[in-house]
Amino acid sequence: MRLYFSVLDPAGNSVLGLTGRELQVLCDGAPQPIASLQSAIQGGESLAAALLFDRSGSMKKALDRTKEAAADFIRRLSVGDEVAVISFDHTVKVESPLSADKAAGERAVRGIPIGQDTALYDAIVEALSLLKNVTTKRQAVVVLSDGIDTKSRRKMDEVVAEAKAQGVALYTISQAEKVKREVLTSLAVETGGAFFAADRPEDLLALYQKIAERLQNQYLLVFRPSFGRDENWHKLEIRYGPASAVREFIASFGPGVSATTVSQFERRLRERHLTVWAGGGAALGFLLGFLLMVLLKTLRSDLRLRFGAWLGVLVLTVILGGIIGLILGSLP
Repeated sequence: MRLYFSVLDPAGNSVLGLTGRELQVLCDGAPQPIASLQSAIQGGESLAAALLFDRSGSMKKALDRTKEAAADFIRRLSVGDEVAVISFDHTVKVESPLSADKAAGERAVRGIPIGQDTALYDAIVEALSLLKNVTTKRQAVVVLSDGIDTKSRRKMDEVVAEAKAQGVALYTISQAEKVKREVLTSLAVETGGAFFAADRPEDLLALYQKIAERLQNQYLLVFRPSFGRDENWHKLEIRYGPASAVREFIASFGPGVSATTVSQFERRLRERHLTVWAGGGAALGFLLGFLLMVLLKTLRSDLRLRFGAWLGVLVLTVILGGIIGLILGSLP
């Protein structure tokens, strides 16, 4: 397992200079031996970042300040890092493709115009597509938006699934009067990033600097899980003193969770779900069949049926109960 993460103090500043002795790694509660821990930059791990800017009318007041803050973010990147610039309103436009040319990125940021409606989710998908074939595993998308999507063809759950599949963290920033905070928070938290709210446009510079610092001060942790590649979900916990962070993952190859692995896991869950429903229906059918036989014997004491007939009724009610259970379990 190769894991990129940041460690923050109570003030939100990066903690530097850690070794494996200060950390504890647990999977499903069991301690895991750390193979190596190093600064991602010192290990030669470059960063690929896509900067997304909401140019819709609702972001007009923040956009000028954002341009200065984003230009500062780009200047803080290391020599080997790459950056792409994407703007969006009702359409998505790649202002500058992924490149190590920081000057081109700055020019693209400063040239973003004001637009109309918002296609937030489509813009994130476009950013993820730019990052898909990048060799570096340190990837991030930084999004400035109010979180109000009015034009996208894609849905939020699709965006989150794609980001997880690629192992890309989303960092979201809001600075507007009307903000869908829950949308921006979900996009960030569910992908391993973070959400930041700027109370004033003047706060944007500090927030972009904080994100840049966090990305530049990431650690690369390597460990070999005791359960190997079993294609199952596991709970990963990293502890640093009294602080800890918990994430769930599927033990499979790749930078994130592949769609094939997820579909296989979901299929197994559906099969187990249907098995439980069918078993419960069959048990209920057995009970009803037994009660039916008792009722018949009580009402018709003179009724004489062979053992095979009683058994047939019981089997029939079990089968019918199992079928009804499968039907109910298949309902959305």
